[in-house]
Amino acid sequence: MVDWTKVKPGAYTPVYVQIAQLVRDAISAGEFGPGDRLPSETVIQQETGISRLTTRKSYRMLQDEGLIVTVQGRGSFVLPVDET
Repeated sequence: MVDWTKVKPGAYTPVYVQIAQLVRDAISAGEFGPGDRLPSETVIQQETGISRLTTRKSYRMLQDEGLIVTVQGRGSFVLPVDET
């Protein structure tokens, strides 16, 4: 699973970028596959102590990259890799 202790508030890299990178790395490593539900904003907030809005910004960044989709009321899910 994702090691949320790697998130370092106050570091040079913004927290939302750190979270996005951790999730991106987990997807690349196969920890989360296509269709898998990602940890909720609340879970990440509880494990890191950061704001849900920060996690939301991270997930929005991953959506813009085409890696995940967020469905209101259901969660965020990994999209299949486009191999074309």
